Amino acid sequence: MEEQHRNPYQLFTQTILDNWKKQNVAYIKVEELSTIDNITFFEIIPDSVLVDSANEMLYPIESDNVDDMLIPSKNARFLVHKIYLADEDE
Repeated sequence: MEEQHRNPYQLFTQTILDNWKKQNVAYIKVEELSTIDNITFFEIIPDSVLVDSANEMLYPIESDNVDDMLIPSKNARFLVHKIYLADEDE
């Protein structure tokens, strides 16, 4: 039961970015998830090349915009779902 209630997201970090670069990820998609208490949460999806809505943006992995997502912000959190971290745990 406890496993069902665990948050499947992790804060985007330099380690995640470095691992994705080593794995030759070319692009990331940033998708707005929700806003809670004036904090907007965004999901980062590696190697996604399709943008489906106005709430999504696509960035090259080497972009300064991606580096900026590593800087703490009081109004935004950039998260990565655990399914995109599977290769790091091995």
